[in-house]
Formats: sequence, structure tokens, C-alpha cells
Amino acid sequence: MRNRELALKEQQLQIENAQLKEYSNYLDKNEDELRHFKHDYENLLNSLKISAEKGDSESVVKQLAEYTDSQIDEKALRKYKGVNHIHVEELKSIVITKLAKLYNEEIPYSFGCDVEIYNIPKSVNIFDIVRIIGITFDNAIEESQSLIKQTGNTDSAKVDAMYYQEDGNFEFRIRNRIAADTSLASDILSKDGYSTKKHHTGIGLANVKQIELKYEEYMLVNYGIENGWFNFELEIMPDNEGGIE
Repeated sequence: MRNRELALKEQQLQIENAQLKEYSNYLDKNEDELRHFKHDYENLLNSLKISAEKGDSESVVKQLAEYTDSQIDEKALRKYKGVNHIHVEELKSIVITKLAKLYNEEIPYSFGCDVEIYNIPKSVNIFDIVRIIGITFDNAIEESQSLIKQTGNTDSAKVDAMYYQEDGNFEFRIRNRIAADTSLASDILSKDGYSTKKHHTGIGLANVKQIELKYEEYMLVNYGIENGWFNFELEIMPDNEGGIE
């Protein structure tokens, strides 16, 4: 029975991974094309504006501008900005999932990945990295939802995240705005049952701490509260023998 359950879970994971991979390929193909289209279209619009203004055709200018606004959604264009630079499927899939959640929840956010990431250190299991990224995104989303509910203002919340790689290391950073009266030491935050969020068990960061203990030589985790933000940083270093994968 247990083997059957494991097989079903594995099959479901394969299906989900295939779906996310297909979506990732779609984004890779279309993001840059869409940006080129937007650039060319705006140039065309500017030319038409000049022509119309010379002919005193204000209505033409207005209609063209309105059409542009309706056809080009700048927010949607930024939805997955930078994701096409991530070539490790597991890292790409988790960030696509979480950015989609932020977008659908209308939580202000930004994501950056300015370097091409093809490999990550073998010193840490990729699924543990993905798990940490997922936990921290979920915490940021939940805190943002709570903050928006508390203030009644969407702009009171913000989530910033990024991937970075240099000299074989892989780095992930995320921060989110928190309530102004929140102030707890990082060692308290990592204990079971403590959290910046009311009515929340705080188990997530405790799980991150447990994962970190498995890779003391190759994983650095730092987090804390500063100036109204909860900041989290993860760095993975390669071992001398395993290199990167």
C-alpha cells in the first residue's frame, strides 16, 4: 500500500513538473518576443502621433493611445521578468509558481535574475533548496496578505526576490514588508511556534533551520527584521570535489 502511494505521488510530481516545464518553455519563447513587439509598437505609435498631430487629428492620437493601453499590460509584461535567465528547471518552476501566486493575489512584487543560471552546486540537494525557497515565498505571501488586510491598502505590502550566481555559488534573497511594530530576534524567529504572523505556528523557518543543519559547510542562511522589512538570504557554496551540476 505504501509503495503504491509513493508511486502515485511520484507520478503526480512528474505530471506537475512536465506542466511547469512546458510553461517555462512558453515563457522563454515569448517574453523577449513580447518585449520586442512592445518596443516596435511604441515606436510606430510615436510616428503616427507626429503624423496625426500635423494634420490636427487629435481623435486619431487619442484612439491610438487608448488602444495601446488596452493591448499592452505593463504589469503582465513584468509578471515573470527575469525568469527566462533561469535554466535549472527546479529553480525556475518554483519561482514561476510563487510569482503567479503574488500576481494573482495582487501583491506588489519584483523578481530579478540578471545572470544566466545553468548550474548549481552539487553540495546541496536541489529539492532542499526548492523547499527553502518555497517556504520563504509562502511566508512572504502570507505576511503580505495579513498586512494588506490590516491596513486596507495593497501598496502597504511588497515582496522583493532575486536569484544570483557568482564564482560557482548560488544565492537567493527575498524580503517582505511587515507590520511596523514587529521586532523579534532571528534566533527566536527560527523556533517552533514563533512567527511574525499572528495565529501562525512559525514552523516554516524552523524547518529551514533543520535543513541548514544538514549542510553546515555548504549552506549559509541569514534572516532578520530591519526597517520594516523581513530579510532572508540563502547562499549555497560548491564543495571542492562535487563542483556544480
